Amino acid sequence: MYYLIIQLFKQEYKEDLFLAFTSCGIKKATFVEGFNLDKTLQEEFSLFKGIIPSKEQMERYSIMVHSIVEKKEDIDDLINLLIESGIDIDNEEIMRIVLLPVIRVKDSDIDWKNENL
Repeated sequence: MYYLIIQLFKQEYKEDLFLAFTSCGIKKATFVEGFNLDKTLQEEFSLFKGIIPSKEQMERYSIMVHSIVEKKEDIDDLINLLIESGIDIDNEEIMRIVLLPVIRVKDSDIDWKNENL
């Protein structure tokens, strides 16, 4: 088992990412919206903000997606789907994908005592 973390820096790819999750069978994922600290610190904070955020303001936002995946191949499939859909994750700063090994998981589908994940 693995713990997947994705930092999505460009929100226009959110739906593509979620569709790729569904296509790969990755379930029980959680996403959290936040600020991209690098972009926020680079920008000056204006006293008056417009109703419609500018492109620079939109770049401050990022999305974190977390999930447990069973096999590394699931992430290979996810990456291949993203590339096939035209998302150039190798050459553009669109997202960062991190995969960490998991020692134990307990939920309704997985028994905590099984250490051979």
